[in-house]
Amino acid sequence: MTREPRYRLLKPHTLRDLMSRTGDGSEISGRALASAVGIPHGTIEGLLNGKTKTQPAPVAREICRVIGVDVGCLWAETGRKVPDEKTEAPA
Repeated sequence: MTREPRYRLLKPHTLRDLMSRTGDGSEISGRALASAVGIPHGTIEGLLNGKTKTQPAPVAREICRVIGVDVGCLWAETGRKVPDEKTEAPA
C-alpha cells in the first residue's frame, strides 16, 4: 500500500496574499476556503500562522484549485529535500 505524499507549505504569507486575490480576482476568507476544501477552518489558520506546515496531497491540491493557482506556487512534496513536520531541515 502506497502512502499519499504530504506537501509542505513553502510560504504562509504567499497563501495569505493569494487568498486576498484568487484566480478569479475575488477574495476568500480562511473559513470560506476551509469550507470549500472540506477541512476544519483551524487547518487554514494553522497554515497561515505557520503552526501547521504540511497537508496531505489531496488537501494541498484542493486548496490550490479553490484559489486558482498551480500546486507548485504554494507547496513542495515532502521527502529527502523537503522535510515534513517531524524531521529537521536538511543540512
